[in-house]
Amino acid sequence: MMQFMAPVAVPEEQAWDMLTAAMGVQGLNVGQAWTAPAGMPSHGGVLEYLARNPYDALLLLNQPVPGVAALGVFNGGGPSMVALNFYLYGDQAAAATARETPLWQAWMQARFPAPPEADQGA
Repeated sequence: MMQFMAPVAVPEEQAWDMLTAAMGVQGLNVGQAWTAPAGMPSHGGVLEYLARNPYDALLLLNQPVPGVAALGVFNGGGPSMVALNFYLYGDQAAAATARETPLWQAWMQARFPAPPEADQGA
């Protein structure tokens, strides 16, 4: 399992648009094939579920190993949060998780950097 979460300094709707565009999901319909766009770790599968209320999507993965990717955006009482969770299955899941975790961490940090800290004043 790989779990990534990042706060973003934009409203949930804008964060969702950013996440779905970056993941190459924006514009897809349920049942359509999905391939990770350039600049992402190599993954592929099918869009299984997509909703805007709440902001959620599920990708059934067939590359690099079978699994599920769950995307979401939510507000936890502060900044909007972008969440990306991978559940990988099969004999190669542990190796894929070890190999892919640092790649996804770098991808998340590059696309969803931590928002600047609020000025605490003097």
